[in-house]
Amino acid sequence: MSIKILTPGLFSTIQDLGRIGYQDQGFSSAGVLDNYAYRMGQILIGNRGPAIECTIIGPTVEFLEDNTFVLTGAKFKATLNDTFIDGSTVIAVKKGDVLKVGQVNEGARGYLLFGKPLDISKVADSFSTHTRSQIGGFKGRALKSGDLIGCLYNTSYKERLGISLPFNLAKNNNKPIQIIEGPQIDHFSKEAQQKLVSKNFEISEKSDRMGYRLQGENIPPIGSADIISEPVALGSIQVPNDGNPIILLNDKQTVGGYTKIATVCASDLHRLAQMQPNEIIRFEWTTVETAVTKLEQQEKDFNDKIENLLNQPIFDVAQMRNTSARINKLLKGEL
Repeated sequence: MSIKILTPGLFSTIQDLGRIGYQDQGFSSAGVLDNYAYRMGQILIGNRGPAIECTIIGPTVEFLEDNTFVLTGAKFKATLNDTFIDGSTVIAVKKGDVLKVGQVNEGARGYLLFGKPLDISKVADSFSTHTRSQIGGFKGRALKSGDLIGCLYNTSYKERLGISLPFNLAKNNNKPIQIIEGPQIDHFSKEAQQKLVSKNFEISEKSDRMGYRLQGENIPPIGSADIISEPVALGSIQVPNDGNPIILLNDKQTVGGYTKIATVCASDLHRLAQMQPNEIIRFEWTTVETAVTKLEQQEKDFNDKIENLLNQPIFDVAQMRNTSARINKLLKGEL
């Protein structure tokens, strides 16, 4: 009972919501960059299994047994047996079927979850891969061609078959990313603080799950950027001596010794996750109180969406027809 990775894509890893509560022991949280897309995938597929996080170019997967899957997050040129499929829809597969996630059309990261969940062992209470420390996920690394990943037995894996959501990617949409003041805000001149929100920055091609390196107007701190190492938060914008900001993401180190001018609000981290290298990013100052209110409202909206999905589900008729056709063939003895 397993899947086989025929091609891994650009950077595909096993992730869940992250390794929470272990940073004081030196463990990075890791975890999905777009937690809303992942959580929605869990609701659609009907279990709390891990996901394959796909980045810009997704993997090609051969199913070695019957299963179901759902692909959420970014919009990919995904095909099943060379037929294009929709995202955010629970789809049934038979043994031997091949799913090609392909190249992204919109966004940057997608999440592939399975009705028979991937059989992954937890490390420090998480399935998530942290490649730099080589822990978690599948052998502590990004997926490779030829990898065989087991799937757990689940009799209800078809329970959510055909359930679907309209594609709705929470991307940049020309709105600035909101930030609050960082712990070393006083190390930066008023001019530098204003430049951060008045100038455009470009996401560098050197960016990864550890952080987004930004190119644009230099905003160096007053004096040296070096400080005594201290814990760093997810979304911290640290600025080394070269004046180029770096947004720290899920695979960040647990402590850092550079000045931090700002922190990205938690409510906008999932939008960052769907931005690609060479895209333009803009920032906007906000207050802690406003940021908390925004996050609370965002969580309420998300929970309302889930409640509506469960109470008034939308089904992809094509998936139901495919299943009916297979049942008819089975009754006729054709399978």
